[in-house]
Amino acid sequence: MKIGCGTVLFRKFSLESALEAIKDAGFEYFETQAVGPWCPHVNVEKDDPENLVKLKNKLGFKEITGLWSLNGNISANPASVASGILSVQWAAAAGIKIVHTGDGHKPKDMSDHDAFAVLSERLGAILEEAKKLGVKVAIEPHGAFSLTSEGLKKILTIGDESVLGVNYDACNIFRSSYVESGNGKSGWKEAGEGENELEVLKGIRERVIHCHAKDIDAAKNCVALGEGLVNVKGCVEFLRDTGYTGAVSVETEGGDDFEAIRLLAKKSYDYLTAIDREGEK
Repeated sequence: MKIGCGTVLFRKFSLESALEAIKDAGFEYFETQAVGPWCPHVNVEKDDPENLVKLKNKLGFKEITGLWSLNGNISANPASVASGILSVQWAAAAGIKIVHTGDGHKPKDMSDHDAFAVLSERLGAILEEAKKLGVKVAIEPHGAFSLTSEGLKKILTIGDESVLGVNYDACNIFRSSYVESGNGKSGWKEAGEGENELEVLKGIRERVIHCHAKDIDAAKNCVALGEGLVNVKGCVEFLRDTGYTGAVSVETEGGDDFEAIRLLAKKSYDYLTAIDREGEK
């Protein structure tokens, strides 16, 4: 497995300082976001992708495993199509093979049927561009449909495995909620009763192309992997034992204390590395 880390841990700090801390913790892989102002490390509308590649090479990383798309709330945001296509194009130019996105929370006055039709049409347009450029789109459990096993499987019918997969986030499934960001603001969205995170993973394992590793305590605060309530270990072990070779990338919602984040990143790196090594015995 590729043990990586998202720059979103350090979203309130500069991209370079975030990457330096991630490298110092031991990671050789990273991912970033294009979700400003939530995580303004990449601006796909203004930034040159070559600059990110140069920074990656300068710091000695092996690969950028993913890019979170601008305006990932596809169901509710018409701008998600143009920005999703732009994110795919930017990723391709930077050599990033996977773009993450989410279905989002459907508008209150829209039926499930109509919301899925909108999602299918908009995501389909993004997938069309991704296929042309050799990029895969990864749906993260991050919305009204994708936070349930049934809904996630239904989304995967919109595209085949050559272009559409899952960026699995066991924590989002566990708590059945996520941070929805866009239009210059962010906030929590709830999606009902949470399902068992390992069982959901088992049902869509063959479509998992990237994985977020995130853990929370009883107050829903992000903590180092293994210190919270999410079955991170079970999910990562299952991926490992079924031959998964993609990225398992540490994620939090970011924080204010740089040194505390550095410690969380290091502890989480050690935790994932230990699980990976157990599989070699």
